[in-house]
Order: sequence, then C-alpha cells, then structure tokens
Amino acid sequence: MSSSRNQLIEAIVADFSPRHVRSPRVFLPSRKADRERLLELEIPPCDPATAPDVVIHDLDRDWLFLFDAVNSRHHMDEARREKLAAQFAPCGKELIFFSAFTDRDAFSRFAEAIAWETEVWIADAPDHMIHYNGRRFLGPYS
Repeated sequence: MSSSRNQLIEAIVADFSPRHVRSPRVFLPSRKADRERLLELEIPPCDPATAPDVVIHDLDRDWLFLFDAVNSRHHMDEARREKLAAQFAPCGKELIFFSAFTDRDAFSRFAEAIAWETEVWIADAPDHMIHYNGRRFLGPYS
C-alpha cells in the first residue's frame, strides 16, 4: 500500500469520522483483527483485496460508511457499489458508499466514473462532501 494511500486512510479515520459520524466505530478490513470484529456485525468475511479500505459503523444510526481510498484499483463506480451492497447486505445495516480522495485534482480524474447514490470526501477539504445523490442528502438509499 502506498504511503499516500495510507495517509488518506488515516485522514478518513482522523478527519472524516469525528466530523461526520455521530458515534463512530472504525474498522480497517486489511487488518485481521478488524475483519474478525466485522463478523460481530454479521458481515460475511471480507477478502482484503476487495473489501473497502475503511468501514465506519455509526452506532447511533446503525449505518455503515464504506470507504474506498481511491487509487487506480478502487473507486465507487456502479459495479463496485453493487458488489459491496451485495457483500454487506446480510448484516441488515443501512449502507453509505464513499470514494475518498486526497485533493480535487485526484477527484477530477475519477469524477465521471463515480456512481450515483454515493458520496465523495476530499481530504484537503474535510468539512465538505460531494453528494452524487438521488432522493437523499447523506444517508443510505435503501
């Protein structure tokens, strides 16, 4: 994993989570211990190669925020969103799908590929989000 991707994951945990999640419980599916903790939420085992980079469980609303720290491999296009929706469906929690970028320049390279009914968070503007929304403003689309 590249250091810029690691820094983006750290920013999701340190900057996004306290600003936008009421009562966060953070999981990094790349870590074996966190994959085991996700099983407690009745989420089927995650393959680290295809799992989101960060999963945040909002304990107050019982929502799961699923984050891809965007690189050339993962971004929240329609196929990725559908695959993660199916993977996380057994847990019965509301899902919110995020693509995270370091800056607007990185975002601009993927803007056209981002799926509707997902969210974008840019680390160098941590108070703001871009909503590829349908009928909702930051929330699950169940």
